[in-house]
Amino acid sequence: MINYFKTFFFEGNQRSIKAKKNIIASFGIKGAALLIGFIKVPILLSYLNVDKYGIWLTIASIVDWIQYFDLGIGHGLRNKFAEALVNDNKILARKLVSTTYYYISIIFLSICILLIPVVYNINWQKILNTEMVEQTELVYSVLIVLVMFIFRFILYQISVILKADQRPAISDVFLPIANIITLGIVLLIGSFSKDSLLLACMAISIPPVLILLIANIFYFKRDYSYCKPSLKYVDKSLFKDTFTLGMKFFIIQIAGLVMFASSNIILTQIVNPSEVSLYNITRQYFNIPYIILGIILTPFWSATTDAYIRNDFEWIKNVMKKLLLFSGICSIGVVIMLIISPFVYKVWLGNTVDIPYNLSLMTAILFIFYIIFSPFSSFINGVGKLNLSIIVGCIKMVVYIPLAIYLTKMIGASGLVLAIILVNSIPAAILEPIQYRKIINRRAKGIWNK
Repeated sequence: MINYFKTFFFEGNQRSIKAKKNIIASFGIKGAALLIGFIKVPILLSYLNVDKYGIWLTIASIVDWIQYFDLGIGHGLRNKFAEALVNDNKILARKLVSTTYYYISIIFLSICILLIPVVYNINWQKILNTEMVEQTELVYSVLIVLVMFIFRFILYQISVILKADQRPAISDVFLPIANIITLGIVLLIGSFSKDSLLLACMAISIPPVLILLIANIFYFKRDYSYCKPSLKYVDKSLFKDTFTLGMKFFIIQIAGLVMFASSNIILTQIVNPSEVSLYNITRQYFNIPYIILGIILTPFWSATTDAYIRNDFEWIKNVMKKLLLFSGICSIGVVIMLIISPFVYKVWLGNTVDIPYNLSLMTAILFIFYIIFSPFSSFINGVGKLNLSIIVGCIKMVVYIPLAIYLTKMIGASGLVLAIILVNSIPAAILEPIQYRKIINRRAKGIWNK
């Protein structure tokens, strides 16, 4: 057994060895993150109640839209930084990092300055469909989440660098640590206050920024001192190269924005904030197998970039077979979770909320689609052949919102999940495997190879 593990982790293709070590480490880290995430939900529900928790989720999803204004630069950095490492070009790596930090800081700080007066003048009670929280508290809650998110996204680039260097396990540590701090703060403020949305927003949004700031200082002094951001290394010509690839990711992200970030708003306006809580709690539950698969897939994005540049197609084929087998196992896990979901909800949430079975069923089907076809998405992202995804994404943006509104009016949150399946999952299930086979067999032409 000892010899088997030695062989598994220390012999063979170096790309595979690095991925395996990260996968094992990520399982422990993600397992802890899942546990903390599940503990956080009932604690926040007990502090805020179902309606205010739904309001918090909606505020977070609105602010989350801002991340798409990075124009895909972060994703462009991930692929380009991985290429620089393959070619052992540390000067290029530093220029890429410096240029990315420079432009992302300008973009997001400018957005923050422009949005602050807008936030002050919006009727948040109307947008969030609530009168249980005063307008003033809503304004300050949105402001604190907005400002913290801006700094969080700028500092998040250290995680992108770690993933590009095929070290995703380390980047996975940051959020669990922040969540532990959040839990401690919520329990503390619960001893002297009750259901303060503003205090909850501060407790949830500030710790991730502090952890990422510490991570940036630590890693740019040690492991990545050779690519520490510097104004002297900002190269505007590199921005164009990173921006071109990034723009493709950006358009695809916008399609995701329309579908996922707008979902909480649709539910809030058509039904009520408590429906947002049911929708998000159900997604968090069925997200477990998807997270497990994501642990496997994360190191293979940049590893695929490495293999594709070196024309190592056999390695990609072998890995893809194993990934598809594992995705099948995770899909079976979703089915088991659906069967036992009533019992789990009871133990996890007690009598706080009542999750309808049809919502669990639709969410389970959605995540089975996600899981089965994620290996193909990861491959396509890794090789940067995104033009087909862009065209499909534009069609999704046009179709999704009217369909989601119509189905939500008919059957609530279950209808919204059904809209995501029809617009997002089914097209991906058809097109992405075809594109993978064309590229891996070197028969891709035209739109399939751009």
